[in-house]
Order: sequence, then C-alpha cells, then structure tokens
Amino acid sequence: MNNIFNLRRFSQLFIKHTQEYYKTYLLSVGVIVALLAAILGFISYVSDGNLGVKSQYAIFFFFFIGAGSIFTSMIFSELGNSRKSITMLMLPASHFEKYLVAWIYSFLIYQLVFTLSFYAVDLIVLMLQNSGTDEKMALLDLQSAGTPYGMALIAFAVLHGITFLGAVFFEKLHFIKSACLVAVFGLFIILINQPLANVILGVKLEKVVPFAHAAIKEADNYYALEPQSSIKPIMIGMTYTIVMILWIGAYFKLKEKQV
Repeated sequence: MNNIFNLRRFSQLFIKHTQEYYKTYLLSVGVIVALLAAILGFISYVSDGNLGVKSQYAIFFFFFIGAGSIFTSMIFSELGNSRKSITMLMLPASHFEKYLVAWIYSFLIYQLVFTLSFYAVDLIVLMLQNSGTDEKMALLDLQSAGTPYGMALIAFAVLHGITFLGAVFFEKLHFIKSACLVAVFGLFIILINQPLANVILGVKLEKVVPFAHAAIKEADNYYALEPQSSIKPIMIGMTYTIVMILWIGAYFKLKEKQV
C-alpha cells in the first residue's frame, strides 16, 4: 500500500506543488476576478442595473466550466516538456499521489476558489448597482431550484473528466485537442439523438434535447415529454459513472508514463 499512497509522502508532494505553482495560481485567480468584474459590471451597466439572478447564473455557469476546462487541460503541462517530464516522473512519489494532487487542485480546490471569487465580485457589483436604485437585485442562490449548483457541477465534472484525460493523453496543445474531441462527440450525440429517440419511442419527435427532454407536435400544439423524477437520479448516476471512467482512464494513462 505504501508504494501506492503514503500520507506523509503525499502531503510533502502537495506542499511542494503548492510552493512551486502558487504564484501562477494566484495570477490565474486575478485574471478570473478581472474578467468576472468586467463582464458582470458591463452587463449591469448596459441593462440599467437589471443584473438579475438568471443573468448571474448564466455567467457563473459558463465561466465555471470554461475556466475550469482550461485550467484542467494544463494541470499536466510538464508532460509536454521532456526536461520537466523527467523531473516530474523522477519525484520520489507514486503515480497515484501525483495524480491525486492534480485532481484535488483541478477539481476540488478550483471549485472552491472560483465560487468564492465569483461571489466576491458579484456581491460588489450588486452593492454598487443597488445603491442607485429602489429595485434591489437579489444575489445568486445556487441552492435555488431555478439556478442549481448541481447542474453546473455535472457539466463541469464531464468536461473535467475529458480534459483531465486529454491533459495526460496529449503531449502538446492539450486544451485544443480535448476541445476538438468534445466538439466531435457533441456533434455525434446531436446527430444520432433524434433518430434514435424516434426509433425508441416509435413516434416522430419535433424536438429532442440530449439527456433532457423531447417534444411532440400535433396540429399547432406542442407536448413536452419530461423524464420522471425517479429516472433523474439514474441519469445523474450514469453521468458520474462516465466521469469516473474518464478519471480512471487518466490515472492508468499516467501510470504508463516512464522516464
């Protein structure tokens, strides 16, 4: 077991990684904060102070998964440089410990830092916005049914799994190549989704959103088909199963790396 995971060795590796990259991470946080301030401030300005909860959630959602995917794609950037890869692979730590440090930073710590950064900026923008108007805009609530954190987390987890595997698999241009895979996979799903749903249900569907809902049109009326509440946990479980497979694949791909 000590050859796979040792708490003392792992903690030393985690501290070493933090000491080496904390300046880069702090700079990245500064860039995210600046972009969030610019976007939230601009939308608040052009909408005459009507930065509603839905707009806040849309910005949170796309920045959350977009910045997270870029950050994750660069977490194993040393592997693309022969000198840095030798140094990394020769560290007296197991592949699992190196993998775990990268996973914790790119998945857990990123979520915490991004959420805190977003709320810090959002709160300041709303305070400035609400100070000049009688109609006060509410702060985004990620526990609300209309703006759930769970939806953003599922999307981020899937993209994290793909970009995490891509960061290990590809030696160069990790993010671009991973993004191309996501685009090809998404296009494939869109192309086969409606014909497959028509065959399964035995009717011609007017509109089909992958993994979400479908609609049937009769005359001028639309009838939406929503999955039962008992089916949704199964769909979420299947999604996280795919994410786990991607994470496991990334680990075994990292194990193949040798000096």
